[in-house]
Amino acid sequence: MLINANEEIVKLRMPVLLQEYNCCKCEKCICDMMAIALNNIKPAYVNTAEGMLFKRINSMLPQKTTDIDIEILKAINLVSAHPKHPDEEPKAENQ
Repeated sequence: MLINANEEIVKLRMPVLLQEYNCCKCEKCICDMMAIALNNIKPAYVNTAEGMLFKRINSMLPQKTTDIDIEILKAINLVSAHPKHPDEEPKAENQ
């Protein structure tokens, strides 16, 4: 099993940080936010439960948490300003 520990951390932090935003929280937007954030965070791959635990403990260090939160917040702001879906689906007209 190979896991990007930072992906797990982003999955945990994203809902917490999104609570402060009045933006679209559909699955597509959240996935876009996560992808953008993770592309800007150095991956940290682990292959054991012990490695994952170590990475989670390390991620609780104030600077590491701040760095990850900053990338998540940048991604939230970017996707919120430019969602990849229309606000409203066009309605089909009766012919």
